[in-house]
Amino acid sequence: MNPKATSREDILEVCRGIVREQGLSGISMRTVASACGIAPGTLYNYFPGKNALVLAVTADVWSDIFSFGPRKGTDAEKDFAAHVEKTFNSARAGMSRYPGFLPSHVLDLAADQGPRAQGREMMHSFFGRIEDDMLHALDADKRVREDAFTGGLTREGFAELVTQQLVVLLVLGQDDCQPLVALARKVLY
Repeated sequence: MNPKATSREDILEVCRGIVREQGLSGISMRTVASACGIAPGTLYNYFPGKNALVLAVTADVWSDIFSFGPRKGTDAEKDFAAHVEKTFNSARAGMSRYPGFLPSHVLDLAADQGPRAQGREMMHSFFGRIEDDMLHALDADKRVREDAFTGGLTREGFAELVTQQLVVLLVLGQDDCQPLVALARKVLY
């Protein structure tokens, strides 16, 4: 018998394991309850239904892939281009724990309509967190040229562009982000 998962965090941890093994399609109320060693009805104490469970699991996996944490004392905090590379490498490492999750999830949400609207909103919100992280790194980089953001290029627009390209490179399974890093260096320094 599986040990009982007795908290939302325990349930999400079990769900991450299911996603690693079976993908997001392996998440169902019965499968999760069984893996957690609890009755299916118990899950409703934490999640009102399957859609809420899948959204919570998806957000949890996204957070695990793109670990946002303090980066104090690192070069990435002082060098925007190094921060982009570190974020890319960290996300690639996170993606290796969930084979196929990011590409299939992004493409699935982009193509689907209706009930997936909440998922798309969550994904856009998550991209906003990455953009905020990029803006923070940009503000921390004191080497950025004073005239880097002129002629229609704003800090926010640059952070958005870098975030979009970073995600595209990850979805396409690229091994590195050197062209993006080189572009950032060319624009900023």
